[in-house]
Amino acid sequence: MAGALDSILRALNGQNIRLTQIVSRNCSTSDQSNSETSTEDTEYETKERILRASLPFVYQHGWTNKAITSGAEKEGLPGVAHGMFPRGGAELVFFFYGECNQQLVKQMKKQTENVEEKPKTGEFIKNSVESRLRMIIPYMDKWPQAMAIQTMPQNAVESWTNLGRLMDDIWFYAGDQSVDFNWYTKRASLAGVYKSTEIYMLQDKSDNYDNTWQFLERRLQDLTTIGKVTRNVQQSGTVASEGLYGLGIMAKNMCRMNSR
Repeated sequence: MAGALDSILRALNGQNIRLTQIVSRNCSTSDQSNSETSTEDTEYETKERILRASLPFVYQHGWTNKAITSGAEKEGLPGVAHGMFPRGGAELVFFFYGECNQQLVKQMKKQTENVEEKPKTGEFIKNSVESRLRMIIPYMDKWPQAMAIQTMPQNAVESWTNLGRLMDDIWFYAGDQSVDFNWYTKRASLAGVYKSTEIYMLQDKSDNYDNTWQFLERRLQDLTTIGKVTRNVQQSGTVASEGLYGLGIMAKNMCRMNSR
């Protein structure tokens, strides 16, 4: 009996030791995971801080590594910036693009949520596109370079993802509830209008870009009725093609600037 009891106690003791080891390993793994998450968060915040500080230097250096380096120096982090932005100026372009998209979303939420009467769809879409395009006006002199950077093969996927997300946000807050093929055609059509207007805007010298907003209104009218853009997919596809062609020419002309 005593021998059997000793065996049971030794077995239980062994299990306790193994349990302690398992708990210790799990705690260690958890601590390591938390540490890695904290490090990633810190790195993200540092990158965001540097990129935000870099935007004022775009006026002087364009969408380049030099602008990012200047931003890092302004934040007292010159050594940290090296190697943190492998895509160079593209990192700055996409940061700015994302910030503008988020700003527009906040604006559209304010216009459509908790209001007695929601704006009409056509007017809302026109105003939203115009508001988003106005956000690039402070950087207009350097925006051709930003557009060229976005058309480069290594950046194309993220560029179209950002544009698609922008179009989806606008239609969502406009009240679109499409679940069929119209969901795609509406966004593709509006993307074509947006890009063609953006290209037109680059050469517009009119006061307050009045010619650009008139061009935008005409392009939206070309879709006949914003709520029925399916009928105009072919036409909007032509507009999108023209926009892509313009972007391609711009990319060819600006590619040297991207290597700075």
